[in-house]
Amino acid sequence: MKFNFSLDAAIVLTLTTVFFYTSGQIFLNGYLSPFLVDSIVLNFSVQDKIYVGFLRGINEYLYILTACLIMFFIRYTFIYFEIGKWIDKKLTSYIPKNERPKKHVLKIHNSEYFDGLDRNYATVLLTSFLSLVLAWGVLKAFIHIEKKGKEISSTVMNDVSTLPKVIHKEQNEELTKHLIKCGSSLCALIDEKKNVSLVEPKNVILLGSNFKDR
Repeated sequence: MKFNFSLDAAIVLTLTTVFFYTSGQIFLNGYLSPFLVDSIVLNFSVQDKIYVGFLRGINEYLYILTACLIMFFIRYTFIYFEIGKWIDKKLTSYIPKNERPKKHVLKIHNSEYFDGLDRNYATVLLTSFLSLVLAWGVLKAFIHIEKKGKEISSTVMNDVSTLPKVIHKEQNEELTKHLIKCGSSLCALIDEKKNVSLVEPKNVILLGSNFKDR
């Protein structure tokens, strides 16, 4: 089994970046949805989403990476010991001789790919099964990441004082509120009555009382 290190490294890096970006987007959506705030409105940058995705999805990523290594080892062992060929022969033995496919069949030009599929049914089925399992695992990881965001926001909704306290300047008036999340364009704030407002970051002052225990 041959590898092109540069190409493989580029593919792994791309898939890792996509995973963390998607994880960040999903977590932010899960966290902000109970406040009826869309993450698109706050305009998070790509770097912010990747950073959030890394913090909130690193455990899931390691689980998936471990699963990929295990699946690769299973498939490599399956091919190296020619288990697929043994299974194919075993299955073929149950087919009556007069119904078995002919050994010499006219093939279309340049059909090595299809020949390979015909000779390795079990290997193809194993690869397809492992791919489906991996896709299912990634989907479950995204669902779990979104659930973590919703759990955090549910705790906040029960007690908004757990959020950092800020002062919002509005028409020469200073209002004390709590910071939900800030994006590139807007910040989402909530008051004690659980009223949510979207304001510009320049009008938000983070109070020093948030650092009194640090």
